Amino acid sequence: MATTVLSAYKSGVKAAKSSGRSHRKGKAAISLAMLAGFAPTVAFAYEGFKIGGDQGGIVEAAHRVTMRLTGYEWKGGVFSAAELAKGWTPLLIGALAHMGAQKLGINRHLRKATMGFISI
Repeated sequence: MATTVLSAYKSGVKAAKSSGRSHRKGKAAISLAMLAGFAPTVAFAYEGFKIGGDQGGIVEAAHRVTMRLTGYEWKGGVFSAAELAKGWTPLLIGALAHMGAQKLGINRHLRKATMGFISI
C-alpha cells in the first residue's frame, strides 16, 4: 500500500522523503587571512635566501622557516620563545579572522562571487 506524503502527514506518520537538495562535495577554498598570516615568515625566509656566500641560500631560508615555526634554532641548538611567537602570532590572527568571517557569512558570499576558491 503506497502512502503519499500528504496522507502520511494527515495521519501523523512520518514518511521517508528526500529533502529535494543534492549533497555536494565541499570545495577547497584558499583562505586569504591564513596566507596573510604566513607572509611575514615567508618574507623572513626570503631575506635569508638572498644573503650571499655560504651564509645564505636555501639552507638559511629553511633555517629561518623552522626557527619561526618551531622556535628551535638548529644552527645554534637554542630554543627561542620570541621567535616562535613571531611566527605563530600572525598565523593565529589569520585563523581567527577566517573563523570570524565564516561565522558572519562573509566567506559564503565571497565564494559565490569568485567561483568558490577564495575566502577570507
